[in-house]
Amino acid sequence: MKRSIPPLASAVGRSRRIVAVAGLLLLAGLACATWPLSVRDDLDREVRLEAAPQRLVSLVPSHTETVCALGACERLVGRDTFSDYPPAVRSLPDLGSAFAPDLEALVALSPDLVLVDEFSGAADAVAALGIPVYAGTPQRLGEIFELAERLGALLGTSEAAGELVERLQADLDAVSARVVGRAPPTVFYEVDPSPYSVGPESFIGTLITLAGGANVVPGDLGDFPLVDPEFVVAADPEVIVLADAAYGVDLAAVRARPGWGTIRAVRDGRVYELEAVEGDMLSRAGPRVAEALEVLARLFHPEAF
Repeated sequence: MKRSIPPLASAVGRSRRIVAVAGLLLLAGLACATWPLSVRDDLDREVRLEAAPQRLVSLVPSHTETVCALGACERLVGRDTFSDYPPAVRSLPDLGSAFAPDLEALVALSPDLVLVDEFSGAADAVAALGIPVYAGTPQRLGEIFELAERLGALLGTSEAAGELVERLQADLDAVSARVVGRAPPTVFYEVDPSPYSVGPESFIGTLITLAGGANVVPGDLGDFPLVDPEFVVAADPEVIVLADAAYGVDLAAVRARPGWGTIRAVRDGRVYELEAVEGDMLSRAGPRVAEALEVLARLFHPEAF
């Protein structure tokens, strides 16, 4: 069963309210903070810093990008394997997977703050070493801006965080304005061939709506659900976006799946294989979110660009 999708204008307004509320709450509580500083992360752990950290390790690509967008790239001393943007971070020591980092190598870098994925399990392991660690992973669009504000507070770059949030919101508005009023194609976004997908309230789901698309995945399945392949066939989307194309999933592979050859997107040639850089922008809840929105908007409504 297809789920009705709110009009694009409503989604744009909702994203503005999310950002405005998040910004007001965080700026009120953190922008004027003095050291020592304590915040709570997404695991509801207290993170206490005696001074602005100068040696950072980021084990999350989106966090690495956010640190650099806040003007603190030079403070990074280590990264996870997948943190590859901006290009300057590629020369940093590679500490391995975010879910199984090389803790001995991490300690040797003497970090005064480590940024980890809240779902990686790394927070407890790093904290046990006596190193301050912040665990958090944005799942919704508003949380991207919350993270920027919170990292800005932790790094002592709150002014840069405020400017970043304002710029990203303006860029999001500019892209979404180009597709307002256009008929939204129904869309299935494939994270991987399981197939995992995205719900409408996830940050990618919200980008789909802002880009002028109508996500076929219903909200009651969650933000990043595993869906039944037969559900996708029954939903019959007009557009399929393959975020896993860089890993070998292409139109031929999709067409070979039982029943998928009958889907409108497959019949009409609207199965889009994202390039690696496009997939990274869309999968990382960070400062390239407006660029990610434009990728989707150009796929859904090429005539608007």
